[in-house]
Amino acid sequence: MDERERIDAGTASWAQIVPDLDVVTMRTALLFARVTALGHKHVEAAFAEVGLSAGEFDVLASLMHAPDRTSKPSTLARSGMLSPAGMTHRLDLLERTGFVERRPDPDDRRSTLVVLTEAGEAKAIEAARAHVAAEAELFDALGPSDRADLRRLLETMLDTYAAVAAEPADLQN
Repeated sequence: MDERERIDAGTASWAQIVPDLDVVTMRTALLFARVTALGHKHVEAAFAEVGLSAGEFDVLASLMHAPDRTSKPSTLARSGMLSPAGMTHRLDLLERTGFVERRPDPDDRRSTLVVLTEAGEAKAIEAARAHVAAEAELFDALGPSDRADLRRLLETMLDTYAAVAAEPADLQN
């Protein structure tokens, strides 16, 4: 049974169990979730081909955009939604490969800074190219007008739900 057949079988089963259930919406959401999951796997494979994990790329990308290609580990951990220990592990791996260096913070002797090396910058650019190429492959199944329609629809959904998420909780009820 292929991906679509599994989704169709599942929604058909729900339609029998709960006849008034909106299985069209369920099917759309399942398709969206499955394509997203497959897309993540495809992009992760592209990162692996250049010798990085998605998390390692996130660190290099954050440093690419940081002033002077430098940041504190705590800032990187927050932006990557990682524990300090998780970020330390990532930084250890990246430091062993020569993509980052840890240096004392001249403004705070108790702190260190993470600096992107030239090798790290080159690797970040290589990985960004692989990332975008993998994403392009995902959208190759759609023609240019379909891609434009999809972008517009996703922007509409993002605008709608980002605004709702930004509202204080007591106003959402």
